[in-house]
Amino acid sequence: ASTGKWSVFRKDYLEGTSLYTKCKALWTETEMNHEYGKEMVGKLFGTSPFDFPKSVDYIKKCLILGTKKDSIVLDFFSGSATTAQAVMQLNAEDGGNRKFIMVQLPEKTDEKSEAYKAGYKTICEIGKERIRRAGKKIKEEAGLQGQNLDTGFRVLKLDESNMADVYYTPAE
Repeated sequence: ASTGKWSVFRKDYLEGTSLYTKCKALWTETEMNHEYGKEMVGKLFGTSPFDFPKSVDYIKKCLILGTKKDSIVLDFFSGSATTAQAVMQLNAEDGGNRKFIMVQLPEKTDEKSEAYKAGYKTICEIGKERIRRAGKKIKEEAGLQGQNLDTGFRVLKLDESNMADVYYTPAE
């Protein structure tokens, strides 16, 4: 009998010999919200230098749904580098070799913020330090100090353009 109410449910599907679960329509678990993300960053830094970081578990779930073990993951608005941490964590868990490209403008941190007081003058600096700390922690927790988990990264900065500014409109 129909009650006239909607409900969300989970179905498991068997395809060949592997069982898989379709993604739920709603992700309401505590691990998916930004408060949990802030708590996780706080564990890395002692205090959270970022007010609303994404949850690593949230990004990991997106990676599970949308990547293969050798994918390249691009985050154009990387902020505190949650995506980089999620990629490294998932690689540690499933033996993957995903790589990440994080893009972040060198946006200055607020002089009144905890991040600025801790010495992080830009959001990029927070992201770089998070990747270092998260990589070290992931290796320690997985017992992979010398093994194959790649937690290294390079930082590239754009230089000034050598092109002259053009002040013409398309019609000119």
